[in-house]
Amino acid sequence: MSFIPRLRIAFSVALVLASVGAISVTAQTPTENSPTTTAATAASTNAPEAIDSKKSEVTANVDTARVTVPTATAKPINSPETTVPQTVDQDKWQFQFSPYFWLAGLHGTGGVRNRTTGVDESFRNVFDALNFALMGTFEARKGKFISLTDLEYVSVSDEKATPGPLFSTVDAGFKTFIFDQEVGYRLLEDPEKGASLDVLGGARVWHVSTDFEFGAGILPATRIQASRNWVDAVGGLRGKMALSQKMFLTGKIDLGGGGSQFTWQVFAGGGYNLNPKIALIFGYRVLDVDYDKNNFIYDMNQRGPILGVGFKF
Repeated sequence: MSFIPRLRIAFSVALVLASVGAISVTAQTPTENSPTTTAATAASTNAPEAIDSKKSEVTANVDTARVTVPTATAKPINSPETTVPQTVDQDKWQFQFSPYFWLAGLHGTGGVRNRTTGVDESFRNVFDALNFALMGTFEARKGKFISLTDLEYVSVSDEKATPGPLFSTVDAGFKTFIFDQEVGYRLLEDPEKGASLDVLGGARVWHVSTDFEFGAGILPATRIQASRNWVDAVGGLRGKMALSQKMFLTGKIDLGGGGSQFTWQVFAGGGYNLNPKIALIFGYRVLDVDYDKNNFIYDMNQRGPILGVGFKF
């Protein structure tokens, strides 16, 4: 075979090999020991020696490229498999403000000196008895350390209170201010399940003001007003568990005393995440206290459903 036909064949082989190499580079992630690159290099070096063998190598390389191309599929950057989950920076402060409304009824006994009255106002009648209410919690957390503040002010009037055998009627008014400041530590946390358990401890500050108007009965009508302040040490646990990306369960329990004989609280409920920053919170709460000192009695149990909104920032 003359020089020119050989030159044409060699040029054709080189062109085909270049095309195959381009296909391989485009379809695959380049590596130093890529089989296609090695075959292409060897074919280029030995091209002048054996044209027939090159034709078979070209065919083999084309077949290899055809096999390799479909397997080299790149994943979109924002595909679910490659998206990196966002995690909260535990070294930064996290805050949550949660205003809430507690439809709490009053059940128990209140009195001043030797004048006492029984109260049984269920949450169904709370709107009739409620004069004013202001409630909310504020939480700050950094890493495993937590600060939790719960503030509640409620003013109620109960015209159906029990007057006792000496009076015909009684209109009982109660103004209650509760400031609960606790600090805590996160004992357990499972980010995959959205579960956590905190231990909390602190002080519950009470201010209770009573106003009793007794109607004339065996004794003449009278009005008695008094107020007391005291502080109880409290401690307890709080937990949370996710049911899904949107719904979760939460609860809190504590108990204590000091200023009062005994106080305890239980909250059980759940929530729904509207978005990563806002959640609806609902449940049932019970707060009980037994105070009987200095001729002042406030042995009350507040209980009822609760509804709130949590704002994270």
